[in-house]
Amino acid sequence: MQKTIETKKKILIDLLKKNEVVKSGKFVLASGKESDYYVDMKKAITEPEILKTIAEIISETIHKDNINKIAGPALGAVPIATALALESKKPLLMIRKEKKGYGTSKLIEGELKKGDQVVVVEDVTTTGNSLLNAINAIHENGGIVKRAFVVVDRLEGAKNNLKKHDIELEPLLLVSEFLDK
Repeated sequence: MQKTIETKKKILIDLLKKNEVVKSGKFVLASGKESDYYVDMKKAITEPEILKTIAEIISETIHKDNINKIAGPALGAVPIATALALESKKPLLMIRKEKKGYGTSKLIEGELKKGDQVVVVEDVTTTGNSLLNAINAIHENGGIVKRAFVVVDRLEGAKNNLKKHDIELEPLLLVSEFLDK
């Protein structure tokens, strides 16, 4: 029997808890905000079962869409985007934080053609700024972002921030779904 997306989301929550991805303490996030917990998705996305589950959920969600490419900003989203590219059989784009100063000096690795329909994935969002930077890079290079997914939304403004730019953020999980408080 095939598992539903909701069942796979429950499995993902269990895997994240089992891998202890939420850490307590004092942390400064990529957004610059301070927090008393940290969602360590870098640890989680080194686990094949977690990556496969994430890729299956997103692939099933987008399978009827006319998508040409899968994109992920460096570093945390690249393994997720790679797993999704393998699962969906769509080519991969990797978005750098900034152009490299050597070689081809590309901001986007992979072939993005004008008009390509792109799905962007991210590991965790707080404000959504790093995801927005990746989306802007795709737009500036002729791509069209059709959907934006995040594995865990920290519920600290990312959804509204992206909405201001006409992008709907689609979280697989909200931090409140597995944060033990």
